[in-house]
Amino acid sequence: APALAVDLTGPTPPAVYARIIGPYKITGLDAPVAERGALLREALALLLLHREGVHPRVLAAALWPRGVTPDVHDALVTRLRAWLGSDPGSGPRLTTDATGRLVLAPSVVSDWDVLQNLHHQATTGRGAHDPAVRERFLTDALALARGPLLADRPEGRYAWLAHEIAEAQLRFLLIESALDLAAHHRAHDRPQSAATALEAALAAAPGDERLWHELLRTAHATGDTERLEAVVRRLLDHHAPPRGLPPQTRALLDELAPTWHARTAN
Repeated sequence: APALAVDLTGPTPPAVYARIIGPYKITGLDAPVAERGALLREALALLLLHREGVHPRVLAAALWPRGVTPDVHDALVTRLRAWLGSDPGSGPRLTTDATGRLVLAPSVVSDWDVLQNLHHQATTGRGAHDPAVRERFLTDALALARGPLLADRPEGRYAWLAHEIAEAQLRFLLIESALDLAAHHRAHDRPQSAATALEAALAAAPGDERLWHELLRTAHATGDTERLEAVVRRLLDHHAPPRGLPPQTRALLDELAPTWHARTAN
């Protein structure tokens, strides 16, 4: 189950909502002072990916991989706590637990939290035995796919992200959701809806061959030769040298669009 239970349709919406799938955007907080903003946003992103909490030493090592003095790091934590503020009747939105880790309050939520909850509900929750409910949860999950994690991160920052598993987890959840939802729509003769689901996942995981394969099959199932040709063109552009076509993808093209060789010659 996800580390944080989230329901954006509930009676109490989150006080702070951060979109970290795709471009980074935060609502519910005032913009920090310009010269402090980049570091505060990066610290918040790290905490959002670790609902269990982050020890201050780990936070310092992530933000200042070449080292930092304790007073500088302590000042950042103080500013971060002040920026996040407090919830009426609940206290600060950034606290320190019994182990010394910095922990965000449940009122601070990201779209990554929401995606994990939607996928959980679709696969093992209310949607597990109700196809209509499952379809709704998966559709809502894919609507969050705006690109890779923290897509607009500044060059030279967020180096710690290379050591996180969240990026791989994000791709996995989006790919599995898209394949599942596309199969559901194709079974109900809704190829356009199936294609929409696959396109959403491709925005975050353009290198996954299963998505391209299903998009080819979906376009072929429509009987629309122009649509199929458009997908083939896109696929060939994506696999242009030096990447090249994987053998399975080449075989599928031979089966569904046998004239694709002629297209590459044009």
